[in-house]
Amino acid sequence: MHHCIVIDDENLARERIVNFVEEQGNWQIDGQSGEYNQAERLLLEHRPDVCFMDINIIGGSGIELASKLAKSLDCHWVFTTASSEYALQAFDLEATDYLLKPFENSRLANVLQKVEKLKKQTVTKCKNVLAVKSVGAVEFVNVQDIIWIKGSANYVELHCANRMLLHRETLSKLEMQLNPEKFIRVHRSAMVNVEKINSLSSELGRFSLLHLNNGDEVKIGQGHKASLFEFLGLDA
Repeated sequence: MHHCIVIDDENLARERIVNFVEEQGNWQIDGQSGEYNQAERLLLEHRPDVCFMDINIIGGSGIELASKLAKSLDCHWVFTTASSEYALQAFDLEATDYLLKPFENSRLANVLQKVEKLKKQTVTKCKNVLAVKSVGAVEFVNVQDIIWIKGSANYVELHCANRMLLHRETLSKLEMQLNPEKFIRVHRSAMVNVEKINSLSSELGRFSLLHLNNGDEVKIGQGHKASLFEFLGLDA
């Protein structure tokens, strides 16, 4: 399943994109907004595959928001606007596309197909071994030995069966290097190897903890629950 967020201060424009994306069987809308601060919260919480972003939104600029988040999100930015004057700025941000309003649904379809193709190419480039540097040495860690990963600023903690290693990389960048069919984000600061999950448990009647085969417990973030449960073949 691929994930999308739509940011546009015009309700009709937003609904049109949302309705089209929802008609595609392998796409899911994780959120929509027309306001800068709410849009930023949605993007950081859900970390979508693609964001359709209007240039002029309430409280700020879509270009400025994308620029602010570009280094921390692995997101395909698709700008939607009635003006061509921001095209150079958009492509400086390596935008996936720039749609001038009014645009046909065929342009939306092309964007989704392009993102799906790029994601498939990414899977073929996934790393099987990570080079973890420490003082005076480099240790090579097989990714299949990693049980879960915790993000901590510019480092990640690689939790294996009997040890934990610090690796100088952000969680978002490391996520791009790992096979999405094996490693899935379950919290804004955590990923797990799905082959290492033993069970789920609930708090207050809601499934919210993953129990891993090394005895660790990892909290499930509310914004990642639906995609995790779908991946595991469960009803959220």
